[in-house]
Amino acid sequence: MNAKRAKLEKSYLFFLPGALALTIIVISLFVFLFVNALPAFYHAGKYVPEFLPAIYGTAIVTTVAVLLAIPLSIGLAIFIAELSPKAVRDVLINISDLMAAFPTVVYGLWGLTELGPFLKSTLFAFINRYLGFLPVFSGTPTGVSYLLASMVLAVMISPFASSLIREIYLQVPRSLDEGIYALGLGRWEVVRIKLGFIKRGIVGALTLAFGRAVGETVAVAMTVGGVVAINKSLLSPGITIPAYIANLFGEAFSTVDVASFFMLSLILLGIGTAFLAAARLFIVSEQREVRTYGKA
Repeated sequence: MNAKRAKLEKSYLFFLPGALALTIIVISLFVFLFVNALPAFYHAGKYVPEFLPAIYGTAIVTTVAVLLAIPLSIGLAIFIAELSPKAVRDVLINISDLMAAFPTVVYGLWGLTELGPFLKSTLFAFINRYLGFLPVFSGTPTGVSYLLASMVLAVMISPFASSLIREIYLQVPRSLDEGIYALGLGRWEVVRIKLGFIKRGIVGALTLAFGRAVGETVAVAMTVGGVVAINKSLLSPGITIPAYIANLFGEAFSTVDVASFFMLSLILLGIGTAFLAAARLFIVSEQREVRTYGKA
């Protein structure tokens, strides 16, 4: 026992420098952004109104993307974990992992050159024709828009969210399935009850996907339109925080203007960190409940 404990302590000391280095890097990143953004805080009254379109666009695009990703990610996770044959399951898992690894510029080019023009004359035109009386679908469809960026982003984050939901779903003890089948219920009842059982884990996975999506730059910048304005319609072009930084940072010449971009980056990092922390709490809570049920 003492030898095993000594071995574990040596392993701990071996990995400790890496963990400390990673912690220092994260803290230094926050400090770096805060120090460089400090001059802009004294002129917040000037820059905050300029940033509102980007903050608004980030909230709209990311929220709509996550809403669109909910049925995609949950449906894919349940089909792989519960319904598909093993051969099909392995293929779908590999495709899902491959999609998650695609460069974001590929999604951006696809959305800009193929999906956008196609949806502009089909789905977007249909929505505008029959639901154009609603402010959220008003205006002439332009192709590049909040909605197009949200749809591209939904495709990007769905494999990631699906893999998290699938892993949580597979952690549900087998005894729960056996108990449900013993009551004479069918497979769909099993799926419905198990989804209810892991609902906090699903929320955590989607929150984690939100935190990942909020910082997406290239694909969103190529499909959102790049218009610095607040538009109520999802069919109108706009801008997000990452796209704003990527498109306009080169036009910042004064020290205060450069600092304003660091301030915007700090806001973005804070939003992402908050959602990642919330997701972690949801997932840990769900894992603890599953383990407790399994022991019972």
